[in-house]
Amino acid sequence: MLPFFSSISGEISIMNSLRKFVSSVKVLAVTLVLLLSFFSSAAMADEATCIVRGPITIENGSFDYSKTRDVNEFTVRSAIVSLPVGESGTIDSIKITGPDGKPELGCPTVKDVKNGTDLIPACGGPVVLKTGETIYAAKGSDFGPNGNIKSFKITLCDDFS
Repeated sequence: MLPFFSSISGEISIMNSLRKFVSSVKVLAVTLVLLLSFFSSAAMADEATCIVRGPITIENGSFDYSKTRDVNEFTVRSAIVSLPVGESGTIDSIKITGPDGKPELGCPTVKDVKNGTDLIPACGGPVVLKTGETIYAAKGSDFGPNGNIKSFKITLCDDFS
């Protein structure tokens, strides 16, 4: 009879260990849920929301671009230039006009613009675009050495790229 009782006590020991393990898993699950609730998915996302303006065609070293688009409220924290490697030029002006007809962003001349340049520091810092019909207008000159580019873009993002 003694072997029978030793196998029961072994099973009880295994059951106690299993209960402790399940209890630990429950604590970890609750901790994970609490941690995830403290951090929003937007804050944890790796990718920013961006609005791409372009491609803009540059002919004979210059461009004049205007586009009207409905936008949701959007904070522009970076405006990154995309140009072929080796190309550079001057942004003569950028103006974003909001739905109320008032300028939301005005940017003076920015010289020596090349691939990867962030225009926001030269334009006075981040800006909030209001919800509604928004006009984006930009002019540029002195682009080269090629002077004829079909892939020029400006990417407006809500993160500091």
